[in-house]
Amino acid sequence: MASVLAGAARRCVPIHTSCISRCPVLVKQIHVSQPTRRPSEGGDLLGISDEPVSQITPQRSTKPLPKYSNSREREFHEYLQFVRDRTGRVKVVKAGQARATAWLRLFQLASKAEHLEAVVEVFPQWKESGKSFTSLDAEMFVRRCEELDCPLLALKVFGDHPKYSLAFSSFPAARNLIHSLYQKYPLENVITAVSLFGLNNLSPVTKDPASSAMLYAACLRSKNKHASLLGRDIRVALQKLLGETESYPERKEKILRARHSNKPDLWLLEALRDIKKTKSDQGRGSWWITEWMARGEGRVLPLLAERRYQARGGKHVQDASVTPATRSAPQQVQFA
Repeated sequence: MASVLAGAARRCVPIHTSCISRCPVLVKQIHVSQPTRRPSEGGDLLGISDEPVSQITPQRSTKPLPKYSNSREREFHEYLQFVRDRTGRVKVVKAGQARATAWLRLFQLASKAEHLEAVVEVFPQWKESGKSFTSLDAEMFVRRCEELDCPLLALKVFGDHPKYSLAFSSFPAARNLIHSLYQKYPLENVITAVSLFGLNNLSPVTKDPASSAMLYAACLRSKNKHASLLGRDIRVALQKLLGETESYPERKEKILRARHSNKPDLWLLEALRDIKKTKSDQGRGSWWITEWMARGEGRVLPLLAERRYQARGGKHVQDASVTPATRSAPQQVQFA
């Protein structure tokens, strides 16, 4: 084989591919792609250089990133634009109009607080169109604000009716707003929400057990110097309401707990447990709550005198019953 190659080189005769295939050394040196440069003068007869031949790889075209992270977000923005173009004093799209149910659809499609803020910006256009919101709109808006952790947005909207025109006319929505505020936000925010009850001709907070319990729990946790005075008046009203309300056990089934119609009962028990824990941390008893909850659970408690003695390791607990106020006739704070 060596003599064949030497003779071919002297005669400058091209070597047939069948000869190359029979020579393993040459097969390893041949690159399958076309060389990008001519063979150098010092190279061999086949133009194969000892240096590796670099390949030119074409650049991949990068696709534009999607504007929205998922189909739900895309549908939300498209539907919001649809409503925006068909509401207001001067409509962008003259043909057709947005339906009243569009707001419920937008509330359901919203998946973060920024979405609800974008929806709120369109509220004034609805008023300019001569339309008004329903109580169901208010209830769904408060519910979604709580679920997306932006209850202050609901407080802002309901507190500025001339601008947003979303009426605070539903007591379930008002109670839901208190629930979304009383555990995570200062007492001042809860009081602001409570003040809207009277401005919108709703029943006073002291007429509803769940609302009273949540407000009392917020007063107990607050460091405000006026919170104790307000809390004492709310406690008197709450004790009266519990005496007039039949106790009940807590629902354990997930399906029943998920129903929004059962939420007020769950919120009342939740607030009562919160009150018991806070008063226990403060070294104060709350046997009037324990008695009411025990009746709903079917438990039998010992006599009041014995419970008072056992509550703190043989020390009497003075807060087991109503503590009379210093003034002769305590006046309840009316939020009407």
